[in-house]
Amino acid sequence: MRLLSSLAGRLVASLILITVAFGLVAAGTGSITLHREINEAMDSSMQEAARRLLPLVIDDLFGREASQSPRRLAEAVSDDDGGRLIFQVRDATGHVLIHSYNAPAEPLTAELVQGFSEASGWRIYTEPTVSGTVLIQVAELDARRNEETLEAATGFLIPMVILIPLSALFAWLTLARFLRPIETLRGEISARHGDNLAPIRTEDLPSELAAIAKSVNSLMRRLHMALDAEKEFTANAAHELRTPIAGALAQTERLIAEAPDEAARKRPRQIKVALGELASLSEKLMQLARADAGVAVAGNPADLAAVAALVVEDFEQRSENKGRLRLETPDKGKALAAIDTDALAIVLRNLIENALRHGTVGGSVVVHIDEDARLSVVSQGPVVPAPAGLIRRFERGATRAEGSGLGLAIVNRILQQIDAPLALNSPASGRQDGFEATIRFPKA
Repeated sequence: MRLLSSLAGRLVASLILITVAFGLVAAGTGSITLHREINEAMDSSMQEAARRLLPLVIDDLFGREASQSPRRLAEAVSDDDGGRLIFQVRDATGHVLIHSYNAPAEPLTAELVQGFSEASGWRIYTEPTVSGTVLIQVAELDARRNEETLEAATGFLIPMVILIPLSALFAWLTLARFLRPIETLRGEISARHGDNLAPIRTEDLPSELAAIAKSVNSLMRRLHMALDAEKEFTANAAHELRTPIAGALAQTERLIAEAPDEAARKRPRQIKVALGELASLSEKLMQLARADAGVAVAGNPADLAAVAALVVEDFEQRSENKGRLRLETPDKGKALAAIDTDALAIVLRNLIENALRHGTVGGSVVVHIDEDARLSVVSQGPVVPAPAGLIRRFERGATRAEGSGLGLAIVNRILQQIDAPLALNSPASGRQDGFEATIRFPKA
């Protein structure tokens, strides 16, 4: 079934069925023609045998004394016919005078008529002498003729049976060769994604596939324009929101400071929290726009330990994070990764922020770096079901903590650009709870 699912398999199967069908029709019509030709050849052979035997049997007949019973004439007949022909010599009244050693003693036919006739499964030829007083009948079994036809037809069918698999193999190899450009085009199309919208080369493709490739290129150009417009809108919107949000936060702080009592400060504080969430979302949208623009492409390799130390230090400056972060780096050498330094900082910031925000309140967060450019961020907390789904944009787990649902999506988008896999596990490795994010960076 898998073979028939491919275009080449279907074409080969169709060709085999058509070839077999036409072969059977040709074999049937050929067998009919062959049977007729064999009969004609054997009839001619019977006529020739009768005319050759006639003078011999007449000499033998008149050279011996008359007898009441038919005589056998085995010594007078050559074995040129391979023993398939029999004969009888009869007088004008139908009495059998002489017959061959393998012929019956009874007359083959009731009537004596010159030419060919059929009787009791025999094909009979009757040839009279000039005077008509003596006749010779040469006969052959119809079954023998059918056997000859079957053997001849089998001789044609056996090569066909052998050649059909060989022709199928040859057709498969030929189709595989001519369909190779389709596989090439499929691979080229599969390689295209949001980070690779380069046009497909059409110079080496057949004209039919080149037309498809040109249509795909046109589609990718329109897609590229749409993605660029989306990225530009996201970046501009996030950038333009930062200034008014910062101004609104400043005014909110002033309202809180000028409020006469605690009751009056409640509403400005709620506004401050909402503006803070909006500012965080704006920052995430800015990071997402940078990730979509291909920020991960590295000019120089990044030192994982050095960048992680800076990010961890920045988080620890906040009082609520004091003592919660632990950085584990290689004892010897540097862990260099083929990623842009700013992109690495964005990745680390989002992973650590998620671990601090959604982990156990006051729980520890471990940032571990190996010499083989493997980075993991492990946090304490309850088990998260189906963690792999959290990489989708605006996807959040069962948590009451604040967040936009973009952190892991940004991380995954950046890592896709450098083919670095992101593995999310819960519980964490070697533990019964917690959450672990692991990245294997390509080495510089």
